[in-house]
Amino acid sequence: MPISVTGNERGFTLIELIVVLAIVAVGATAVMLSLPGPERALRDSSERLAAQAAALRDEAVMSSRPMAIRLQPGGYRFERFDGAAWVAETDKPFRAVELPEGMTVVAVPSGEQRIRFDTTGLADPVILSLGYQGLRRTVTVDAGGGVALGG
Repeated sequence: MPISVTGNERGFTLIELIVVLAIVAVGATAVMLSLPGPERALRDSSERLAAQAAALRDEAVMSSRPMAIRLQPGGYRFERFDGAAWVAETDKPFRAVELPEGMTVVAVPSGEQRIRFDTTGLADPVILSLGYQGLRRTVTVDAGGGVALGG
């Protein structure tokens, strides 16, 4: 006499189905959390700009050469003054940076396209405003060369 209602038929138990669904749910959650949203993309870009600005200031002091961040459409690049003209940097960590599609960076006061650091680390004071999908973050460079993130 058979013990189970289904007899010899094979299939999945309810417990097995619940375990599989739980594993799929955990995997889907991990994927969703790893996708960058606009807030995260803006935060990452502003933190990167602030870190690179501070590193550029340090490089200006250590190399005894004026250095600058040059804003351009879609991103920014780094330059050094060779005594006669500004020359684009091409070596890491000062390669040109391309911002994500739709992200902008503007300097306040407007019109300032080159943010300079002299050989003592002093800078042209400026607020760099990054915008993306209606959100804004700022990076402030003060006259003393200090770099700070804003909301």
